[in-house]
Amino acid sequence: MEPEKRFFGWEDYTVFACMLVISTLIGLYHGVKFRIRLPWMSGGSSSSSGSSASDLTAAAGRQEQQSGPSDSSAEEFLMGRGQMGTLPVALSMLASFLSSITLMGQPAEVYLFGPQLWLFGVAAFLAIPVVNYVMIPFFHKMQLTSAYEYFGKRFGRKVQRLASVLFTIQMILYLALVLYAPALALSQVTGLHTLFVVTAMYFVVIFYTTIGGMKAVVWTDTFQVVVLYVAMLAVLIKGTIDIGGFGVVWETNAQNGRGDLFKWTTDPAERYSVWTTLVGAALLHTAVYGANQLQVQRYLTVPSIAQARRMVWINCVGWTVVVLLTVYAGMLIFAKYALCDPISAGRVSKADQLFPLFVMDTAGSLAGFPGLFVAGIFSAGLSTVSTGLNSLAAIWFAELDGSDFKAKLTDRQAGLTVKLLALGFGLLSFALVFVVPYMSGLAPVAIALSSFFSGALFALFMLGMFVPFADAVGATVGLLAGIGVVGWMTIGAQIATEAGQIVNLPLPLSTSGCAANATLSALSSGRAGSTADFAWLPYRVSFLWYSALSLAITFATGVLVSAVSSRFTDASPASSSSASTTAFGVKPVCWVAVSSEASLEEEKEDARPEKLLVRVGDKEAGALQVSVLGRGGRGRPRQL
Repeated sequence: MEPEKRFFGWEDYTVFACMLVISTLIGLYHGVKFRIRLPWMSGGSSSSSGSSASDLTAAAGRQEQQSGPSDSSAEEFLMGRGQMGTLPVALSMLASFLSSITLMGQPAEVYLFGPQLWLFGVAAFLAIPVVNYVMIPFFHKMQLTSAYEYFGKRFGRKVQRLASVLFTIQMILYLALVLYAPALALSQVTGLHTLFVVTAMYFVVIFYTTIGGMKAVVWTDTFQVVVLYVAMLAVLIKGTIDIGGFGVVWETNAQNGRGDLFKWTTDPAERYSVWTTLVGAALLHTAVYGANQLQVQRYLTVPSIAQARRMVWINCVGWTVVVLLTVYAGMLIFAKYALCDPISAGRVSKADQLFPLFVMDTAGSLAGFPGLFVAGIFSAGLSTVSTGLNSLAAIWFAELDGSDFKAKLTDRQAGLTVKLLALGFGLLSFALVFVVPYMSGLAPVAIALSSFFSGALFALFMLGMFVPFADAVGATVGLLAGIGVVGWMTIGAQIATEAGQIVNLPLPLSTSGCAANATLSALSSGRAGSTADFAWLPYRVSFLWYSALSLAITFATGVLVSAVSSRFTDASPASSSSASTTAFGVKPVCWVAVSSEASLEEEKEDARPEKLLVRVGDKEAGALQVSVLGRGGRGRPRQL
């Protein structure tokens, strides 16, 4: 007999509603607190631009481009004045990194293709050296509202604008995916229409994000990540007890070809080989931690580099734990449905619905338990969306630098502007939710989006920081080439999948234990992670390689084009002194081009005024020891 379909009871609605109400109240609290502080901030700025500058974390690096009166309230909204605590910001960073796609998409991937995805979490630790000792000191030195303002200083405003547009496209698409996943879960356990759920969810997240700003985002994220962990652990513990213990879970998976934790093949089309998951994911994590506005903005909400580094460690540990939990969830789901695959039996239409189904079958009779699970799924989605909207507002508020519009803004008007930006991007991403049902699999699509955009943008930072002759032409062509080629591969893979030219073969699934009256559908199976050979190889490459490919194409193209274009122009890179002293604690010595307009005294000894080379050495007591070199490589150290 087919199991009875269960839905939410009033207890579940109560638990779920409490999560939404608490999140909203946190936003209201910080919104009211923000409005109370504004008159004092405005008064300070009207009397003296110097007095308002003391309230800005990045005043020293920004006051040349932005007027004091227009920034104080916006800085509070976007950055929390750079004085927030390490632990709440670290948990917020983790919450935004853990989307609802993680909690629903990854168990589905493990159910279909096996547990090799566990290396995806471990790979995050391989990103720490570059992130902690190159990128974080770099961003703290620059102190910019938008990470991509550096491109404007290094390559010119057109490159900055291009990067901002590309990041915006990525983020809006990603936010639509992130909100569709929990709506899918709630519709599975409540019977409510998915689009109705999405609409309600958007209303809540847009409300508390636009009202409370960064502090509301951080503290709601902190609350929501606790809900997420509690929900995950409760579900997994209950499910394991019902199955008969961890030993039964592992044995059931091993007997059905799901006990292989490592695949050593070098086939790039293999979905989750060791090299694909470890190397590809390590480069993806490096790019996301090192170039994504969501993470960069978090680094600047704390006052010191040491605190930002601790945040990355906390985030990596938390992320790895969640990946391991979702991998185990996938194994647990398979152990429960080993004899009757719910997809083939028609109990769910998508693999992404398996986890909510498992929760209802396992704990649907326990009052409030399904509500706790859905609250955890929604917490992951809300935290990611709130962070994304805040970051998009930060980027486009920074794009207004130098405009008459921004110069004339009062503190209150600046705060209203960033709120309207957040609202506008929220509504835009909501409109794209209607496209998500036509995408094949939440986790692969989400990772693909993050991969090729983040990889290309990270490569652009590397190009600017470590290639002295890199110019705007090389940066632009490189960025478009990296995103264009890998974007073409991604879209081609989606089209080929929909056309049946790519069939990602899952491990064997059984329907031998299904009810006699169940409606069964065929689900092809074979070697997990392999693909049918109907499509061209670039379309079959594992999505975990997209970041590495995008990074390599962008960097290589940027270097080659810059080398050629520099022969036809004498213009030096569009650098300022703050943009040029970039590497910021990196060992061994790094070299960066500095234009003649840099605020460094030119050495009389054999120095070229058109283009100088700055040797960046050790950072001591917050100062950078540099030497201005002439042709012979001589120079005396200076502090910046």
